[in-house]
Amino acid sequence: MTFDGPVLAWVFLALLPIVLPVILALIVKLVFHQTGCLPLVILLALGLLLAFGIPAYLNSGGITIKGQVMGKQESIVYHLDGSWDRKLVVTVSYNVTPAEPTITKSLYLVASRFDEIHQGDFVLLRVPDNPSVFQIVRLEEQSVLSQVWYWLTDQPFLCCFVLGLSFVLAVWFMLNLNLPTLFFLSTFMTVGAWWMANVGIPVWQESRLLFGSVNSYPGTVKEIHPPYLGQGAQKWFSLHMFQASDLILVNILPVGDTDPIITVDQVDLGSAKLRPGQTVSVDYSAANPRMALVPDATRNYVWKNGLLDTLFTVLILFGISGLAYFFKDVGGKPNDDDKASEIE
Repeated sequence: MTFDGPVLAWVFLALLPIVLPVILALIVKLVFHQTGCLPLVILLALGLLLAFGIPAYLNSGGITIKGQVMGKQESIVYHLDGSWDRKLVVTVSYNVTPAEPTITKSLYLVASRFDEIHQGDFVLLRVPDNPSVFQIVRLEEQSVLSQVWYWLTDQPFLCCFVLGLSFVLAVWFMLNLNLPTLFFLSTFMTVGAWWMANVGIPVWQESRLLFGSVNSYPGTVKEIHPPYLGQGAQKWFSLHMFQASDLILVNILPVGDTDPIITVDQVDLGSAKLRPGQTVSVDYSAANPRMALVPDATRNYVWKNGLLDTLFTVLILFGISGLAYFFKDVGGKPNDDDKASEIE
């Protein structure tokens, strides 16, 4: 989940916990023409069935065929809010039957499996027995759960959000909570998911690398990607309230590997005195060589931005929950007509 700047992220955090319960209630009302827990449970079950059903179809209605690896591509995808994603894509071609035309598909793989496969290799694929219905494909050794898990972990916010939403709904159903409490839990869950995806996980990864056992190996600086600072007030906010950071991409050939990989280090803006094409020795963990440390760079952005994000998300949490309980108290006060009817 990405945004053009931190302000938009906080607006999203403020609105989603309010909008989410309303949207769920409206969907239940429109689809089932009634309210209550059971229709919502049925609606969520249909969504889970769709998410797991298509991958599961390959297990029951699929066949195993041989395909050939036509190419591999490793790339870094940038977002305007400073976040980034790594894409490891393997392109395979196959024929369901000799009479069928050749089909070419891209598979998104985890790093360990991506490194094991090389261009020209033959791999076993799982495809539908009727490709005109669903043109989906996966490696034979992959399971339904591994596919869904990879999809969720590729989007950390989505993964944390789905788990948190399931918890909130379970508590809501079991305890029959009122709307302000539901708003509070929704806010707490959304803020927690966003904080974990954008602060907790990066800090944890950085700490493992800084304090773990690392190898040193020379590499070539591929790119120094500067942050998007915006214009006007957004630029001032990015420079003065936050610690801006650069992404340093280095091509290395880890010990024992045959193909080069792209390793990434995120450092404070301007602290890495490097240039593209320069040879540099980087430190990386053997367990995760795609995250590395370039020499003589500072990384204060990790705790500075994390501290500021934590402060703002906590303020959002208490602000929305406070408003919810305020309006509950205002709406719960009986007016004069109510008092008169009670007397009668």
